[in-house]
Amino acid sequence: MKQEKRGIYNVTFNEKKATPILKDIELIQNAVIEYIAMYVRGYHNPNKDKGRGAEHIKLHLESGSEGEITIQELLNLGHSLREYLKNFNEPFIDNKGGKVFEWQNEENVRFRAIVARVSSGTDLPSYTHSNEQIISFYSDRNFNERMEFKNPKVKAYYENLHLQSQDAQIKVFRKRR
Repeated sequence: MKQEKRGIYNVTFNEKKATPILKDIELIQNAVIEYIAMYVRGYHNPNKDKGRGAEHIKLHLESGSEGEITIQELLNLGHSLREYLKNFNEPFIDNKGGKVFEWQNEENVRFRAIVARVSSGTDLPSYTHSNEQIISFYSDRNFNERMEFKNPKVKAYYENLHLQSQDAQIKVFRKRR
């Protein structure tokens, strides 16, 4: 886990080109290592406000930025993606074929990470086994409206969680009377 966080940090802020986000940290001893995706340096084009990878995601680390994320949230990205897969088994596939991972934290901040297949001749070092890259990661902080989940399963999960929380609050209120 520490090695993964260090890899994410070094791709984002130092000269490292890519680091793998592994599907299951505990299974690293197995001969076959499954990747969720590669976290790569990528690029950002300020003229078009488009890009992918760390160079694009770094913009969301700026305080007050639309889609703001913290450094800790970025470093825990691998853990968050694995937790998502434990709960929902597979990412949502959007209309462009991208894999969408969405979740909400304890403070009700919503997050979205997008993984897409990128053709060879990319930022990936030759030792990698995946041509799927994390192209974007952001939250709904500083948005005009709350982020709507694209995945209907995720939306239903958090709506149900919210209803359960409201029911628990009502029960506590009734006990106090």
